[in-house]
Amino acid sequence: MSTTRISLQVIHAEAFEPHAPYESYSPIPRNVFKGDDDDRMAFIPFADDATFDHADHMLCYGSLAWQEDYDPDLEVISLEAAYRLCTVYGLLYEEIDSMQVLPFKLLSSPGKPGLLTLSRRRDLLDWKGTTIPRSYNKESPSLPSPSNLRRRLEQVNALFCPKLNCVESLCTAHVESNPMPPPRRQTVGLPELLNRVERPCEADCFLQVVTGVVKLPPQWSEDDISSLKTILEIEPDMVPCDHAELCLKSCHEVLYYRRLLFPDPSEPANEHPNEENKGKPRSLENAPCQHSGPCGASSNCPCFKSKAHCERNCRCPAKCARRWKGCRCAKGRNGMSCMNNKRCPCVEAHRECDPELCVKCRYPEMNVCANSQIQQGHFKELQVKKSQWGLGTFLLEPAKQGDLIVEYVGELIYEETFDSRGEVASHRGRSYVFGLNETISLDSSYMGNLSRFIDHVSTSSASGETQWNCRASVRLVNGEHRIGIFAIKDMDLGTEILIDYGPAFFTQKSIADGSRVLA
Repeated sequence: MSTTRISLQVIHAEAFEPHAPYESYSPIPRNVFKGDDDDRMAFIPFADDATFDHADHMLCYGSLAWQEDYDPDLEVISLEAAYRLCTVYGLLYEEIDSMQVLPFKLLSSPGKPGLLTLSRRRDLLDWKGTTIPRSYNKESPSLPSPSNLRRRLEQVNALFCPKLNCVESLCTAHVESNPMPPPRRQTVGLPELLNRVERPCEADCFLQVVTGVVKLPPQWSEDDISSLKTILEIEPDMVPCDHAELCLKSCHEVLYYRRLLFPDPSEPANEHPNEENKGKPRSLENAPCQHSGPCGASSNCPCFKSKAHCERNCRCPAKCARRWKGCRCAKGRNGMSCMNNKRCPCVEAHRECDPELCVKCRYPEMNVCANSQIQQGHFKELQVKKSQWGLGTFLLEPAKQGDLIVEYVGELIYEETFDSRGEVASHRGRSYVFGLNETISLDSSYMGNLSRFIDHVSTSSASGETQWNCRASVRLVNGEHRIGIFAIKDMDLGTEILIDYGPAFFTQKSIADGSRVLA
């Protein structure tokens, strides 16, 4: 047995300070809608801290999650029960939820996915006793026929975000349902449409048939007729030849059923939107209107009620008088446009320029509009490191006045969740909440990006000099409120980003009852 001697070198290291306190978070590139936290408390925060009022905080929740038995078998059994109630007894999912006969909610609510949605996102237990076909669409009680165009469009349409600037599948930021658009009104009479066809599209074109009348009615199935009706509701101002290509039918047969389904009106529908309550441009976010008629009191238009402009996400006619018209700003002396132009209607209304409306400031060959940086994603390279206030956010590249530094992102939460989280934030002495609008706050406590580490600095009381170099501003971006951190002065590489949280943030109950104030 041999012995090996190893020499060790002892290093006497100098004492070093502990890392600055911070909260871990999940990095996200955009806002995530949360709504309200689960009513079941997952854990008691600061359980070993006697100075935290645990009993009072627990009143914000309905129960403790670990005290409720979770049985995955119940999910499979509940789905099976819902399937049989739908297919055998003809009950709707809404009716089943209202009766509260199952231990789970089937349908989703804002921020709380239902059992049907969860079953699509993960694999459930394999149960041999189930009668649910693998091809069964749990979101819809009955399976559409492969030739049923409307049902197939409804299912595909429901997967995508209704926001036209997003259009992502299973979007996490916008939780509104995406219904089929209402039927469009015909604006061109049938005689005028027929006159647009100069030559026959095929041998069976309606131009080849005398007066366009078919002696024997074409034999179409119910699904064929339903598909044509769906196409006509989406685009009624197409000529029969184009409709025939979509339906895979003869042109004269399409014309025959079009006349049966949609008799030609004596006069095309004439839109006269209600001009009342247009007023001054307002930077409001409300649910897009879904009607096809004039935007007024008679149509129960949400844009009309909130005195806001109709946006690109609205389903009202494109020529609606309430629609936002955009700006007509030209390029300035500095080569940019809009941001420093106080007369720009978009800047005045605290909204970013719309690339489809503000055509003059867009300049397709070069992005010179300084009021569209959030939607274009023109962010600066940043780094988080130690600063004199703990952790701070620093520039890795120069920035000029008016540049967008970063977008402040996080979870979109309602007031009740804001209050419950505020108790925790007040105790730890750090809050990451910005007030977004009257109903929603933006919290990056658990999800966010490097902007959550931006430090506060106030105006020096001695000199009155402004110490911060950036400001946070809410912008209405394509109908959605978002927060941008903008530079108010030129900054060099390595400069720390500083903003003023506002006086309300530092009151005695600031962190619990208030949030950071936006400029």
